[in-house]
Amino acid sequence: MQFNGLPIKDVYKAFLVAILGGGLISVCSLPSASVIPLATAGDGPTRIKPAVMVQPQKLPDMSQDTEEPMTLKEEKDALKASKSIESGTQEGLQNVSEAVQVQAKSFFSYKATGIYQIYCHEGHLTDIQLQPGEDVLYIGGGDTTRWIVDRAQSGNGDAKQWHVYVKPMKSNIATNFMIATDRRSYQIRARAGNVYNPIIGWTYPLDEKAAYLRRQAEKKEKEEEQISGTVTPEKMNFNYKIEEKSGFFGGSYSWTPKMVFDDGQKTYIQMAATMSSGEAPALFVSDGKEVMLVNYRVKKNYYIVDRLFAQAEMRNGLKEIVVIKKINKD
Repeated sequence: MQFNGLPIKDVYKAFLVAILGGGLISVCSLPSASVIPLATAGDGPTRIKPAVMVQPQKLPDMSQDTEEPMTLKEEKDALKASKSIESGTQEGLQNVSEAVQVQAKSFFSYKATGIYQIYCHEGHLTDIQLQPGEDVLYIGGGDTTRWIVDRAQSGNGDAKQWHVYVKPMKSNIATNFMIATDRRSYQIRARAGNVYNPIIGWTYPLDEKAAYLRRQAEKKEKEEEQISGTVTPEKMNFNYKIEEKSGFFGGSYSWTPKMVFDDGQKTYIQMAATMSSGEAPALFVSDGKEVMLVNYRVKKNYYIVDRLFAQAEMRNGLKEIVVIKKINKD
């Protein structure tokens, strides 16, 4: 019996070979370590050793927060630091209500660690005026979207002055600004509402004190020059005795005055030119039984006292004492 010109037996054999071959291929393709594939090489089938199975490593989940949570102590320290910062900020905050008002301008008292609260109004400019001669280096704002900040310069030379203009784009908003100059920095808090400050400025106590002391020193120097020019030799009195109280073992002091004289109004005590500031003694005037500290000034190596006295003492510590006595003419 034939099928398509082939004997039936051959057709059955081909069918069985196809089924067995397909099953073997399916079994070999299974991912199992127990299956050992066969390979034909040389004279017959040879077993191939199974490959080493490598277990895949699980990748860490990067979506999870790997930071360790704060300990109870760290939370307490953070809370304590937050309260301390808030307390210090409130202490350093100067509100415009505390500023000095001169017409439309509000003057804060400048402090390097101060924060200055100003009030702005929608549709209006607030003019922040810096110290004349001060140059702006940087201006930074917390909210640069809803606040407009600009700057301009007025005057020239010693009268040159920078202005920082601030304008909010809407009401009921707040931000902060930092202005850095070549002399100092300003920390400003700005709030937009119904209250409005047209002009803001500062007073500078440290600068004013330094300028005052400089003027006083210049004034004294001019007065001394005028006085020294009017003193004549006929008015000079050199009748003074200088006596050291050096104790039982004697000895001399390096700061002992060289000479004492007066011009009828002031007394001059000449010290050694090599006297150091650490050896400068204090001057006391003796009026009877009382000894009082007297005001004097030092110019070069001279003590200048704006009065006359009969007896005085110069003391350096508790043990070094020099007595100055005026000798009366008979």
